[in-house]
Amino acid sequence: MSAAPSPSAQQQAAAKSSRVCLNCRRKKKRCDKALPSCGRCTYSLQACQHEDDIAIPPGAPGPIRFESFMGQVVAPPRTFTPVLEQLANPQSLPRLNLLNPSLFASMDSTEDVHSFVCRCVTDILAHRQGIARVVASYFSTVNTWFTIIERAALEASVEEIWTTPSAEIAVLLMCMRLAIRIPTPGSVVGMGDSFYLSAKTLLSLVQTKLPLSVTLLQAELLVAMYEFSHAMPQQAYMTAGRCFQMTKAFGWHYEPFWSDERQSRVPRELKLCSILWWAVVYMDCLIHVSYQDQKYPMHTANIHSSFSIPFPESFDQYLPNSLSFGFGGQGSASGSASASGSRAVFLDSNTDQIDGMVWPEATSAFYLSSVLQQLTSPSPPIPNDRNMLSGAITAHTINLLSGNWGRGGRTAAVGTNFIALMKINQPGLLSGVISGSASTSSSSGRTTPSAAESNDKRPVETIRSVISSIYNSSALNAEQTDLQLRNGYMAPCGAFAIYYASLLLISHGPGVLQDPEWLQKVEGFKTTLEKFATRWKIAERYADSIGIALGTRLGSSGILPSMS
Repeated sequence: MSAAPSPSAQQQAAAKSSRVCLNCRRKKKRCDKALPSCGRCTYSLQACQHEDDIAIPPGAPGPIRFESFMGQVVAPPRTFTPVLEQLANPQSLPRLNLLNPSLFASMDSTEDVHSFVCRCVTDILAHRQGIARVVASYFSTVNTWFTIIERAALEASVEEIWTTPSAEIAVLLMCMRLAIRIPTPGSVVGMGDSFYLSAKTLLSLVQTKLPLSVTLLQAELLVAMYEFSHAMPQQAYMTAGRCFQMTKAFGWHYEPFWSDERQSRVPRELKLCSILWWAVVYMDCLIHVSYQDQKYPMHTANIHSSFSIPFPESFDQYLPNSLSFGFGGQGSASGSASASGSRAVFLDSNTDQIDGMVWPEATSAFYLSSVLQQLTSPSPPIPNDRNMLSGAITAHTINLLSGNWGRGGRTAAVGTNFIALMKINQPGLLSGVISGSASTSSSSGRTTPSAAESNDKRPVETIRSVISSIYNSSALNAEQTDLQLRNGYMAPCGAFAIYYASLLLISHGPGVLQDPEWLQKVEGFKTTLEKFATRWKIAERYADSIGIALGTRLGSSGILPSMS
């Protein structure tokens, strides 16, 4: 008579599921159906789940695909118990912390976040062909003025996701598609845009599941750029804040991170980190200056007292395949500005390798940040310091305009420089309104310009030159502007530069600026902004504001108060 099987053997034989687990089913692998975890899930350290494991209350909707509700608003129940009544009933308190489990059923049943996000993104972007179009379009448009992604590395990672899914790369592709997306006439843009909500939802999901990474920072920067350019200042400010906090978590604000030893050892990694840091500064400055009515403080102001993060080109000396780029008049690697510089020749930044990536917007971001910090300091900027900084920005702008940057023309760097030049010279422009007055302190505590400053004509000449340059590159070249806008070659910061120039003309065009064509230029700027609005919705807001300011100016005999 054979011996009876041991209890452990009986338990082992009985510990079998009647169905293949979800992981093995999706991977189309053979499942041994062992419980509580099959062999493959045990080996790969994954949660082994079956359809029966997903607890759904009776009467609740069954599991749904995540794509079916992406971008949709979940309607609240028609009837509910008031919150105060539930708080008074301790037995009902747990229900306050629960959502309908069916909402998360699809996410909970996936094998991992990488496969789930890749599956969602490939469905949304029309699989391989759609992803290839997104990559090609991004690097031929937005990348020409927002160069924060290395193309060769990205394309290699995209090829790998078909065999080794990566949630970070998938969500970055989603954000790249968001950045190049052109609104259709009459469509909803902003918080009502389902594609924007889908991208934000996927990005938030990945951030809750995976550790911080440079790829996620790149995705966040693209979202911030989209929110800024489509008139969502609050969302853009919050996203820029998350980007700033990520740079602190990476250790970029720790001086040894940028030591000479590390620069020579890992120059490519540090160059990309430098590009991304100055991209954060760039977005932070534009959000601060472009939405002045919001009064958002800058995240990146006055954070480095002893050192400044180097510019991207500082690492080219350690890269054997990099070219030598001269940046006349830019800040040095330590962050100090120089008013002089030699003429430089720039090349197109649309390169595949980090060795050849060029991002002059880093220098433009440094200059604009310096200008904003000077203007917000308790004491007004000294005229000599202002003229020196203005000269450095002018030299950098001349180098940009004289270089060969391809179709993009580095519109983001030039436009940012124009904003900085108008901002830093506006106090000198105002001195002409009260020319000859002595330096006194007003009741508000602000110091009026001195007679010596009133006789300095450089601020007026600089602003007049900047306005003429903006007008010649926009209003007089309407056909080229249309083409650039339609193809996404023009950066959204150009919209604010046009708006700012228009307000200066409305306030001081016939007076201090002595521009007999000020009205013609303002009308041309307004027309350009209306065209801009077909690509970046922030321009629509600026066009409306110019219309109001111009109507007020033409309807009154006085001069409008200038921008503070």
